[in-house]
Amino acid sequence: MKRKVLGLVALSLMLTVSVSLTACSSTNNTKNSATDISTKGTVKLTPDGQEKVGKVSVMVYDRGLIPASEGTYDNNRWTQWIQENAPFEEVKFVVVPRTEAVQKMNMLFAAGEGPDVVATYEDVGPFIAKGQALEITDELLAKMPNYKKVLDENPALQKLTTIDGVVYTVGTISPISPNHTAVIRADWLEKLNLSVPKTPEELLAVAKAFTEQDPDGNGKNDTYGTTMNSDSRRVLSHMFGFGNPDSYEIVDGNLVNVWDKRQDWLEFAKQIVDAKVVDADFLLDKGDKALTDFTNGKVGIFLTGKFAQLNSPTFMNFKQNNPTAKLDTFDLPVTKYGSFTGYVNGGPSIVGFINSATKDPDAAAKYINWLTDPKVSDYLVNGPEGVYKKRDAEGTVVVVDPEKNKIEYDYAADYSIIRTFDLTDESVTPLANEYYNSYLKSSDPNLQEFGRLYYKMAQIANNPSANDPRKWQQTLPALASELLLQETNGLKAVDDILLKALAETGKTAEQAIAEAKDAWQKAGGEKVDAYYNEYYAEHKDQMLSPEDFKGLKLEPELLPSAKENFEKQ
Repeated sequence: MKRKVLGLVALSLMLTVSVSLTACSSTNNTKNSATDISTKGTVKLTPDGQEKVGKVSVMVYDRGLIPASEGTYDNNRWTQWIQENAPFEEVKFVVVPRTEAVQKMNMLFAAGEGPDVVATYEDVGPFIAKGQALEITDELLAKMPNYKKVLDENPALQKLTTIDGVVYTVGTISPISPNHTAVIRADWLEKLNLSVPKTPEELLAVAKAFTEQDPDGNGKNDTYGTTMNSDSRRVLSHMFGFGNPDSYEIVDGNLVNVWDKRQDWLEFAKQIVDAKVVDADFLLDKGDKALTDFTNGKVGIFLTGKFAQLNSPTFMNFKQNNPTAKLDTFDLPVTKYGSFTGYVNGGPSIVGFINSATKDPDAAAKYINWLTDPKVSDYLVNGPEGVYKKRDAEGTVVVVDPEKNKIEYDYAADYSIIRTFDLTDESVTPLANEYYNSYLKSSDPNLQEFGRLYYKMAQIANNPSANDPRKWQQTLPALASELLLQETNGLKAVDDILLKALAETGKTAEQAIAEAKDAWQKAGGEKVDAYYNEYYAEHKDQMLSPEDFKGLKLEPELLPSAKENFEKQ
């Protein structure tokens, strides 16, 4: 398994695209020439000779990143390349706002307008429970040989995409990489003669110092020690060993709800709030205020998922506003429950499903099979050879022109949510193409600095002694409508009580948890707990476990030229 993942990483960013792919690329135009598509009578063919038959609709996110000069998310250089190279007469893109994805998806499905292929990072359980995901039978899977090969070679992915013996989802497998992390102002630590926090108590003490001791030196009381928006609360819950909102753990062979960990998390989070080291209006913050405060240099410890977005402007915006500031990252402080990481990317992941209402399941399967052709995946990940990325002497894929990429490339990541990689070439150093190597090799000192930070984040994410308490719970089954409603109502009631208690100084964590337990029971939550536990007892051997992820972790590697720049900083 590990050898296959090594191969995956090595080849994930290969730029060797077949002539049939590169022939139809264009570096300057958003549309390729009409001569790229051959015709044989009235039959249209793709550049590599496949007949273009039928239509398929596909979901794509709108992240608000596409420049006006590039077009729209359903009509740009990348969608046009897909139109011209996919074996369909038409590929229709159904655009869904990333920040309102679930609401928009529900509206589309309710109106009977859901796309045939749903490429998504959202929780697909509710869609499965409502019968909106098509069962991928062996017969249908046989029509996706590229994807079937990935499944056959990765047992963990088979576990993830199979629930109670039935497959409803499409997945992918990739290296473990950071998502939610803890970022700290290293220059503030130096100024105040403080060390990186290693315990919850030290974390609170550092946050207080960052709030009260004027670390930016402007003589004003205008800094926050840390953040308490939804991302921050999730990172802190991981510190106490539960994957908010996925809140189960295995105890003596049983799946149980983690009320004790919730209580300890709430008690600590209340200490942070009571110490007045966060924005007092944190409950109103959907994430933008915390990000703005951090970017403007007013936050000392940023608990966030923003740095996992490799094309995100977060780091560069921060450096533009705070050119002399220094950032570092650190392991989440150890609690009595052990050592944990923030939410990580990678490993086996669900990346979509086929709409059960599709009029042409074979077309949906055909599109997934086309996307998971390694050559197609490579093109959609990297673009035409040498235009946006190129391979250097050490085998690392590096950016050719960052400014060009900002306009033409950076918005395009979601067209390859469903993808695979060629696992056969072993000629490249396994981790040569990890992003930190590319950034550290850059001539831009800011990119080098980000490469150093991201490399350290990758080390934390791949620490074999620290688990992500949430990832393995992806194989919990979809709930029937009644249980799903009970779970939804119960979780909302619990969340409302805990958030209210978080800002309410007169209520203890113990009192809040007692109220939350009662609300969970009244909503029917005990039935949900019982169902999950019974399912676990019967299917534990087929479900993902924390050990499945430990086996996928790889020690991050610095290549010689990247290491040289890393050590200079």
